[in-house]
Amino acid sequence: METQKNSELFLNNVYALPLWVRQVVYLKTEEKLNEELDNFLDILNTKEPLQFLVPALTYKGKRELEERSGNMSEQFYIFLENCRDKYDIFEITLRNFWTLAETSSIFVRAVEKEFIEIPRLERNYIIIQFLAGKIRTGELMKRLGKIDVIQLESAIREQKKMNEQGSNAKIADVMINLGYITEKDVKILLMFKEESKKRFVMGLGLASLKMENQATVAQVYQNLQRELKRLEQENRILKSRLRKLLNIKE
Repeated sequence: METQKNSELFLNNVYALPLWVRQVVYLKTEEKLNEELDNFLDILNTKEPLQFLVPALTYKGKRELEERSGNMSEQFYIFLENCRDKYDIFEITLRNFWTLAETSSIFVRAVEKEFIEIPRLERNYIIIQFLAGKIRTGELMKRLGKIDVIQLESAIREQKKMNEQGSNAKIADVMINLGYITEKDVKILLMFKEESKKRFVMGLGLASLKMENQATVAQVYQNLQRELKRLEQENRILKSRLRKLLNIKE
């Protein structure tokens, strides 16, 4: 029997709300999201965001998953298994209690090792690399077409000059001061990167947790796994009882 996806369990909790409540949640959420993403819709793809991306295993990736000869971490092989099962980034992140930044980091590493295919939408992969810390703000802006190579090189030289004078300038601030980009151009990206470091755990008042201590993360993960197994068992028992009460055959 196929286990219900964590993302579906979460959404079902939302769908179970009365229609009049869902309507308010939808309108308020849409209003807030539009406010946050205003003027940034050309950067973050709202119709096909990276969370919906389904990583595709390559032949090399399938072989690695079978042979496990690369001496990779258990998390890495869990990621490959989830790719094999055709889960999207959102589901992979939820079901493993990872942060989006952690999923992005494993994703990029898998691409570098040619275990999964490079995403069809280049813009999404650029954002994933940014969340994984593989590219910085200046390179991100260049690859998104916000600045050109000459402007980036000029900004890097100016940053180096300012840092030599003890300013400790950030490349984004330098580009803003040079007039290449505006503060709004980087605000949503930096906010999205910061938000990607938060760990979402269902059942805790829809809370987002940011845990730096790996021991704490591991303990929470183990506890949640046990709780999910318990709930799955209870669900099977309830279904069995319901079939008997309604005289429904398998």
